[in-house]
Amino acid sequence: MATCLAVVVPVGVWGSSSHSPLAVAAVMAVATLAAHAAMWPRTRHLFGVSTGVLSMLSLGTVGLWHHVGAPMPAGPWPLLTTAVLIVYIAVLCRIATSRISTLTVAVAIVAESVLAVPITGAAELEWGDRIAVCGFWSLAGIAGIAAGLYLRRLDEARVRAVAQARRAQRVQLATDLHDFVAHDVSAMVIQAQAARILLNKRAADVADVLAAIEGDGTRALNAMDRTIRVLRELEDVAAAARTPLPDATELPDLIQRYAAAWDGPVTVAIDPGLEFSLLPEASTTVYRVVVEALTNVRRHAPLGAAVDVRLHRSVGGVTLVVTNRSCGPPAGRQSSVLVQSRRDPVRRHGGTGLRGLAERVEMLGGTLDYGPQSPAGWQLHVDLPADVLRTAS
Repeated sequence: MATCLAVVVPVGVWGSSSHSPLAVAAVMAVATLAAHAAMWPRTRHLFGVSTGVLSMLSLGTVGLWHHVGAPMPAGPWPLLTTAVLIVYIAVLCRIATSRISTLTVAVAIVAESVLAVPITGAAELEWGDRIAVCGFWSLAGIAGIAAGLYLRRLDEARVRAVAQARRAQRVQLATDLHDFVAHDVSAMVIQAQAARILLNKRAADVADVLAAIEGDGTRALNAMDRTIRVLRELEDVAAAARTPLPDATELPDLIQRYAAAWDGPVTVAIDPGLEFSLLPEASTTVYRVVVEALTNVRRHAPLGAAVDVRLHRSVGGVTLVVTNRSCGPPAGRQSSVLVQSRRDPVRRHGGTGLRGLAERVEMLGGTLDYGPQSPAGWQLHVDLPADVLRTAS
């Protein structure tokens, strides 16, 4: 339909206007722009061609207008062509991807500036004055270039922001995968070591230990499957729904599994309903801190150490304390390894450790401290402000 308009209307204009060449160029420009708008983005790849053709058509009609001797201003038609060319220049600067597009923009600027001659009647002026008028009129095209480049910059910034957000999500998911799976894998290692000892003493108990290893391995695999699924869904932004992470409501089950795999006493005390009162960010952070603390106990504390986990309300908000105390001399581990581990009990190879979690706690307005506790043990202490608690409805 736009093509018919571009052909039929100029024919009528040609016969009814004294400035028919300029009118034809204006109507062709408007009709072509309307066709692009109606079929966008299917005609995106033709936009540069249309800009070049209309620029050459505009230059030709101005030359024809000057040749037939029309020194007087040519009415609104050149103004209309100028406005359309500015739109073409702006859009092409926004979407251009080749050097040919740059050359096309240059031709369009020349065509737009030359339109100042029929608009102002500058054909009667000296050549120097004509060039000055055309130079002034080219400022409109330059404004179109500036607008197009600005929009292009916004598009690029939006693409970078989306890419950075997706990259940050991937990093966060990888970190969560490491922290959550580390606990189950560590439990599997300890239980495998225990099974090797039981083979010589209590072979009948080996089946229970192997069942626990199977359960921990299954949970670790499920966690990795969930993370990989979310990473794949991130390729489709519309489907990038984050899989919910474990939170404080799962602490009892976590500690129960840990107690089944640990050879020392494990106690837990949580204020009634507190695990359900934490905001999602705080609840997930508390769970991760406990996982990290228990993993460090498993790695660095002597076998048989007593572990105590307490989550309770305090005057300032919420307090989490994880403590381990030695119940006797280290057994089954090299003393040199224990000494080295005590120097840096949160050292991790490839993970964030408690230092990374301390940043998450600080983002919530809280503090995370850890260190040795007399006579032989280690304590982790987290204080969170009252803001992490849900408000009563």
